[in-house]
Amino acid sequence: METDDIFPANWKEMIRGKKVIFYNTGVTGMLNGREKRIEKMKWVFKFFQKRPEAVLWWRPHPLELSTIQSMLPELEKQYRELMRQYKEENIGILDESADLKRAIAVSDAYYGDWSSVAELFKAVKKPVLYVNDMVKEIRDALYLPGTVCVKDEFFWFIQLNSNKLVKVNRSTYETVDIISIPTENPYKHRMYNYHIIDIGSSLLLLLEKSKNIYEYDIASGKFTAYPLKPEDKRFHSEIVIEHDGKWFMFPYNDSGILEYDRHLGNVDFKLCAESQKIKAAKCCVYIGTKIYMVSSGTNRVFQYDFVNHTCTFRDVGDQNNKYWGIKKADKYWVLPQLDKKAVTLWDEEKDEITELRNFPDHYMCLSGNAYLDMYEKDGNVYLFPFYANMILKIDTANKMIGQEYADIFSDAGYGMNPEYSGEAMFLCAKRYGDCIYTYALYKKCWQIFDLETMSVENSPLFEIDRQEYREKIECILDNEEYEESFCEGESVLICNLNNYVKGVQKDFHIGNAKATAKESVGVCIYGILTGKDEK
Repeated sequence: METDDIFPANWKEMIRGKKVIFYNTGVTGMLNGREKRIEKMKWVFKFFQKRPEAVLWWRPHPLELSTIQSMLPELEKQYRELMRQYKEENIGILDESADLKRAIAVSDAYYGDWSSVAELFKAVKKPVLYVNDMVKEIRDALYLPGTVCVKDEFFWFIQLNSNKLVKVNRSTYETVDIISIPTENPYKHRMYNYHIIDIGSSLLLLLEKSKNIYEYDIASGKFTAYPLKPEDKRFHSEIVIEHDGKWFMFPYNDSGILEYDRHLGNVDFKLCAESQKIKAAKCCVYIGTKIYMVSSGTNRVFQYDFVNHTCTFRDVGDQNNKYWGIKKADKYWVLPQLDKKAVTLWDEEKDEITELRNFPDHYMCLSGNAYLDMYEKDGNVYLFPFYANMILKIDTANKMIGQEYADIFSDAGYGMNPEYSGEAMFLCAKRYGDCIYTYALYKKCWQIFDLETMSVENSPLFEIDRQEYREKIECILDNEEYEESFCEGESVLICNLNNYVKGVQKDFHIGNAKATAKESVGVCIYGILTGKDEK
């Protein structure tokens, strides 16, 4: 860029020493967004005015103004005023030229509409953030554990919707380390199919939608990735069981099991239900060589036999029942229902069904999302809530439902408005011995429930204290290979423009991190795109 006269001198001065964010606004985005698009553009310009470390390279589509004039004439005045302000206040570079290659060569990252231009940025290994007209706020990231593993004196958890493995001291609740799982997107919207499993000197890491299973060696801090087979498979399992030295991952909306053999380093797919798909729900019962589970949203109970690797099923209760999970307590199978306030007790020996509906008076939940996990102790089953407001105790002997740990209660009010989404009460829960380790989102702290003494331990407020850890959690650009594209607003806490620009500024992205100088990157890419590269 120093030697080639590829843009005006004043542009060169605006760019020198700064990161350049290419801003692409298109005809389709304007037609779809209308007033919201204009307001979003105003917000973007104000955002970059407050960030002198970066410069915006705005390249509106050549037909954008004429499209507004012919199809959105009511917005022409606002658009022209926006362009006037951009120029007069020197907010950034306004590129109205036909030279797209120059903009791609000079820019460090893409921000804007879905288009072929974004694909060109990805082709030259530059990050892409797709704009969302509805997002006009920046919020601080929170610690959100998607799962938890208790090992020795530490908690381990995977930050919800990210690739961050977090290590926390169990005594002080201070964060010890935050580690990026390689080749996984720094931000990806996932469900709650996360698992961390203690396998001795290593941790087994399973992330929903991932194409790999990972082992993390604690001593060395190194990851080993084992690809799923066949190659089009992605991890999606709520039930992971160890049997005979192998790990079995039961299907969620599939017809086969993933089998992981540590000794061979293989992850193979084995068909287990030829005629139908199974949504194996999170709570299951493992007895001897058999595992019992329900297909979520049905009245069907499955039994998988590890000896002959066969899967059989039985319909339990009314055919319209939709079960969430299954536990065994004395002679009863306990089956909470998804879409109504009911818990089914099934006496398999007598083939008798009892439906419990006597919930506590102040119990409220969101249908389909009430429960997180459940545990058996002394013939009772304890239901820990997801989007419900209290911990329930299913007393199978007396066939009663009551509130346990009476002081543990959320006043979110899930039942008052059917459209209310609110916040979850607990994000994760894991049993070790007689203790249930949970992360309580409604209090933003860890809570440990002792089922023997019925006592509760509360941690201090769990926050990100050190700035370096906050930056790692908020980072959506990492230093490994993956598809570099994100959609603004998938998480307002992580996947936002502020974190994107910070990531570009700090050279988190692999393309920038490997460059010895920004100018050399610009010259190299410009040469490739224009055919002037001599190599």
